[in-house]
Amino acid sequence: MFLSGLSAQINLNVAEFRLFPDEIQMLELQPDMVQWSVAGRFLLMDKMAQQLIGLGLTGDLQMVGGFGRQNYTFVEPIWMGVTPEGILVVDRLDNRIISLDYRLNFIRTTVLEPRIFPELAAVDPWGQLYLYSNQYHSIFSVERGTLDPKPHIDLNIFSDINSCIREISINQDGSLGILTCDDNVHLFSRLGQYNKSISAHISDAYFLVPIRNDWFVFNQDGVGVSILNDIKLVIPGVSVPVMDIKGLNRSIAVLSKDHILILNVQFK
Repeated sequence: MFLSGLSAQINLNVAEFRLFPDEIQMLELQPDMVQWSVAGRFLLMDKMAQQLIGLGLTGDLQMVGGFGRQNYTFVEPIWMGVTPEGILVVDRLDNRIISLDYRLNFIRTTVLEPRIFPELAAVDPWGQLYLYSNQYHSIFSVERGTLDPKPHIDLNIFSDINSCIREISINQDGSLGILTCDDNVHLFSRLGQYNKSISAHISDAYFLVPIRNDWFVFNQDGVGVSILNDIKLVIPGVSVPVMDIKGLNRSIAVLSKDHILILNVQFK
């Protein structure tokens, strides 16, 4: 299957359709977050059920969290991701970071001080974690388990940046993008310096996906656009509504209600 944007400059090529194993439906899990993991694996999170799922190439599952099913649980998980040292889960209400190995075995818990109650998170290619706190309207950095109490980016000083933040993402160079609820993307350098703001030119933008040197936004109807080239793309209807989208190198993983669709992004 081959999909084109309105210009010949960017194309989407369907690489894989990975249907969920029956066990996910049997347990009445509804994953609403996806992340690329290691060795062709994916991480899924059902935030409502407080369940983290590791999905293997052959459909094998590892699960942690849930309502008392394990020796440790999540209270309000808002993000999970992969670092060079393992997997991190950010728990908002408990103000903590749970560290796991790549097989979802528990390693340690780190309590965040001060208590910033993070709503969003992203990790850079070198494993440094960034947390957005609505309480402070700022992005904080966490390095080697220590939260820097000084904001990495204090958004209060930018009067034209909407106070409603939908997603934060980091590209391969460590630049940080912020998607606000008014469908604008605000770009900052790795050091937290403001670069520019760009309108997404689609309504109800929900996902911010960096691919190589470009940034894409998508809504839950599967309509996307490159904010640097203004080229529109469309996710196949079989994967709509979109629950989540994450990028890796030249590919994006689209999470739908019962599968993951993997698309290769081709730049012409």
